[in-house]
Amino acid sequence: MVLSIARDLVNSPSHSMVPEELLSTLRQEVCALENRRKELLVRLEETNMSLVEVQTLLTRKTAQAHTVQNLLAPVSRLPDEILLAIFEEAVRSQEQGQVPRTEMAISYTSHRWRQVTVNSPRLWNSLCIRSEVPVAMLQIYLSRSANIPLTIEFRERETAWPGADKRSMAHLGFALDAIWPSVSRWRRIVVLHRSYPYFTHVFRELRKVAPLKMLQSISMRSPGVCGPCPLLLGDSAPALESLEVEDMPLPPPVTQTFDAAHYSVAGLTTLRLRVRGVGVGSSHAATEPSAFRALISSAPMLSTLEIYGQPINFGQERVNEEDVLPLEIPRLRTLVLCPGTQHPRDLRHFISVIKAPTLRHFELVYPDNAPLGQDVSDLLFDPFPLAKFPLVETVRFHNAVHGDTVAAFMNAFPVAARIKLGSLDAGCLFGNPTSSSSWISHIQHLTVISPLHNTLLKMYEWLLGAASQGHRLPIITLEGPIRAIDGPEFLTQSSKLASCTEVRLCDVDLSMSG
Repeated sequence: MVLSIARDLVNSPSHSMVPEELLSTLRQEVCALENRRKELLVRLEETNMSLVEVQTLLTRKTAQAHTVQNLLAPVSRLPDEILLAIFEEAVRSQEQGQVPRTEMAISYTSHRWRQVTVNSPRLWNSLCIRSEVPVAMLQIYLSRSANIPLTIEFRERETAWPGADKRSMAHLGFALDAIWPSVSRWRRIVVLHRSYPYFTHVFRELRKVAPLKMLQSISMRSPGVCGPCPLLLGDSAPALESLEVEDMPLPPPVTQTFDAAHYSVAGLTTLRLRVRGVGVGSSHAATEPSAFRALISSAPMLSTLEIYGQPINFGQERVNEEDVLPLEIPRLRTLVLCPGTQHPRDLRHFISVIKAPTLRHFELVYPDNAPLGQDVSDLLFDPFPLAKFPLVETVRFHNAVHGDTVAAFMNAFPVAARIKLGSLDAGCLFGNPTSSSSWISHIQHLTVISPLHNTLLKMYEWLLGAASQGHRLPIITLEGPIRAIDGPEFLTQSSKLASCTEVRLCDVDLSMSG
């Protein structure tokens, strides 16, 4: 009505004269609307306050409901100690370098699980340095790991992308700044990266903060690297015990700045060299024999040597074998040889030159291919019939024993008490009763991997013959992978063995359903 009156006034000739009644009416309506607005604002504030209260209550009740629901789950009845043991196994078995990390995922699951994980330093003792992992996350791990020893992993991104190397190097600088305060707690270092500048930069920085007094293990792998693996020098790592190098050559014995005598390996007890593939002679990863010998001579405490593939190129030494000096490793107790091919280039040469008078554990493992691997039985004597490694107590052969070399292998390890054989090796051994009987007097534990039906039959006959002669029978372990459903006769034959002696099964699925 007020608007219509105002319109009439505007259209009238005397619109400049506004009645006081209209002004009064407008003021009343404005006041009424203002009061209404205030009432609505008050109601809105009250509603918002009520909403906050309801939301808070809802959150609390929801958490309580989840807690009660979790209490009904069987896992909630486990004490914290058992729960922590499960968490530790989950963290330990996760894939190396995995992102996101298992321990982090567990800590987000429930309030109780979070309390258990956050207050368990052992779950946070492995730091992964890679561009996907924020520096803030590394600081969280350092804080939660308290003061326990640490494993530091330097890794590249899972997938390559343009500019990845620059990003990796830039992130490395920030990450190192964050973790340097913990260097006194470093027990193990792992470097897995395809960039050689990255490798050299990491070890150059490590040398600056040396000594790493707690460091016991270094593992490095870099497919495609065109240079030797970097090593710490002098007293940089006085407690270093284990060195693992994969797909990288060892550094030459002498350079312009240092020689092998300055490597920080004086206390090294375990050396593991690995090269993937068989074309080692021309491979970028092949180590020259002079470099290998220099490292061995610099590690007088070496007790375990494991060689996978053909990481050492003995080509020149093989040409001049008459002038080659023995490879003396006086404290060596474990020697593992896995050539990765049936006909390795330098295996026979290596066995012929090595001198390890205290050796206790010997393994020769060829791939699961036909034919059997290269024969080295004649080299296990020094000279025949004196065993080259007379003190060996544990041996493992896989695709290494031929039908006509069984006797030589048996005589080469006269006091071996624990024997582990591949199926074909076991078949050759038990197919020759005369040779196998020479071991029965001292063997205590025999393991056969994936035995064939015929092999089990021969083993049973062998046990019967040994028992009839009054020998104490060894413990037998049948190791898989074996599925009873794939060979029903396995159950029958293993039962026959068990009727003679103790039989243990490892990685054997006895279920008869697929």
